[in-house]
Amino acid sequence: MSGLPPNRRILLLHNDPSEIERLTAGLCRSGFSVVTADANRLAMHELVHDPPCLVLAAEGTNGRSADTLARELRADPFLGRLPLIILVRDIRINDLDWATLGVDDYIAVPYRPDEVPQRVRLCLSRLERSLDANPLTRLPGNSTILHETTARIDSRAPFALAYLDIDNFKSFNDRYGYARGDEVLVVTCRILTTVVSELAGTDGFVGHVGGDDFVFMSTPCVIEAICRTLIKRFDLVIPDFYDPEDRQKGHIDSIDRRGNHERFPVMSLSIAVVTNEHRTISHPGDVSKTASALKKIAKSRPGSVYVTDHRGTEAPESASEISTI
Repeated sequence: MSGLPPNRRILLLHNDPSEIERLTAGLCRSGFSVVTADANRLAMHELVHDPPCLVLAAEGTNGRSADTLARELRADPFLGRLPLIILVRDIRINDLDWATLGVDDYIAVPYRPDEVPQRVRLCLSRLERSLDANPLTRLPGNSTILHETTARIDSRAPFALAYLDIDNFKSFNDRYGYARGDEVLVVTCRILTTVVSELAGTDGFVGHVGGDDFVFMSTPCVIEAICRTLIKRFDLVIPDFYDPEDRQKGHIDSIDRRGNHERFPVMSLSIAVVTNEHRTISHPGDVSKTASALKKIAKSRPGSVYVTDHRGTEAPESASEISTI
């Protein structure tokens, strides 16, 4: 099992040799590798060199209660960063304060043979989603976006993917501060997820690339309706984020580092839509390349705009532009 990637390696802390053998056998059958260790004499240099992805620890290891075991593991500079599952007798479950214990999951003893690898998989899956999610909007991040894009390409079914960018967001941040800028991102997220859910249903997907860049996907037949509705709702609420003076003027006055006066309009949306209806898309890089060219067209136009490429294999610069005020 040494050839398995590091993210399949489990550190097992247990006192009972028969249970260690049973747990190891079940986890190995499920594709994990297992390293066992005495909690008092962990070979940390070996663990750091070939790190585990998760700690599975049994209450009673080296005479420690679940509370003590969890506390000591969480205090460890290396092991404390790993997800932790505690094996605990079923009669003890209601005795523990799970809110403060600092564990990611527990498995009641006795357990079914297939339960342990299933719970390990679920714990790792939750961790992966949590790490990928944007901390502000909680939307899926780049890894999930790439996975979803690849899955739609591989399915060969018609799909549309749109990159959304908020114009003049940086100037808004500079004037009003990051707290108010975060409010804009959260509201944009709410509008986006609501509209995609309403119009695309289970075929929809929304992700947050980072900053003021978002991605959404749907079937091609509803993508333009989504864009139009997004723009309508965004343009309706966004002026309320400006102070009355700036809202009345319709722009922000600013001075750059060279002392030049600059004028930034109220924030708007630039959306670049790529579909496989008229051209073959075989790689996520094809989507990014086309979307980048389309976004330049969208950002060259004032106000909120979405641009869709309808011209088959012709250059994106010859795309038909559809803008909504």
